[in-house]
Amino acid sequence: MRNPPRKAAIFAALGLSSAAAAWIGVQLYDVLEQKWISGFVFTIGLTIAFIMLVLLIQALFHARGMAPLKAGSGRVAQWHVSAADWDKYRADSARAASDPAYRANELWIRKTTPREGVDIIVGKKALIVDNSYHVLRMNGLPELRSIGWRDNSAAPERPPDCLEFVLAYPRGRYGGIMYTSLRVPVPAAALEQGRQAYYQFAPALERRMALGPIALRNPRRTFQVCGAILALALAAGVWGWIEAEELGWNLYNTQKPLFLLIGGGMGVLFAVLLAGLTLFLRPKEPR
Repeated sequence: MRNPPRKAAIFAALGLSSAAAAWIGVQLYDVLEQKWISGFVFTIGLTIAFIMLVLLIQALFHARGMAPLKAGSGRVAQWHVSAADWDKYRADSARAASDPAYRANELWIRKTTPREGVDIIVGKKALIVDNSYHVLRMNGLPELRSIGWRDNSAAPERPPDCLEFVLAYPRGRYGGIMYTSLRVPVPAAALEQGRQAYYQFAPALERRMALGPIALRNPRRTFQVCGAILALALAAGVWGWIEAEELGWNLYNTQKPLFLLIGGGMGVLFAVLLAGLTLFLRPKEPR
């Protein structure tokens, strides 16, 4: 997010304006003959206010993380990219964006290069590039999946090499993962600082990749958890069945047996599926 403090002020102003619009919609209900207008104003105002509230919270968290990093707290590496090198990086990013084989760049690059160049500050779990703050956490949102070094020695006009962070987002209602890249230029004069930034993240990412999925890191513990889930789910299902029998399967007065049966069935399915996959995919002991 670029300039989180300014974004927080904008989101707060828009949120307050939208909340005021929702309040006006309520007040208009008894005034207007066409009640749908009041409902429309209230719904739109309340929806936008909720969205602005979520964005405001995100901006405040980013501003809170950005301030100490700029002040030097938790700083791992820092370097400067000249205006000439940033122009080459911007041109190379534009070429990469036209190639469908490359992932989208997480950084929104301004159309004009600052005359003084761009500063890059890398912290333990975040970085700032061109006053844009980006969180880099292995279990965050987005989730940091890997880090690499992009060699641009063969690229036209020889742009700076780049640190490339691969980030993962949930795709949406259809499921799956969407990947983006945060590419940060490292000029020749800042190679040592770039290496420091690389080794801040690379060892932990390599250890996690070596461990594999969390369910396979300790199959025995996974089976124990599945057994506990299975026992609780079966207990919930039996409880729901007994209550349904007592009611003669007449669920008009209470939905509790139905919820217990559905929840128990889903728990049994989840436990059996997870245990089966773990049994099938767990590392085999050498013979």
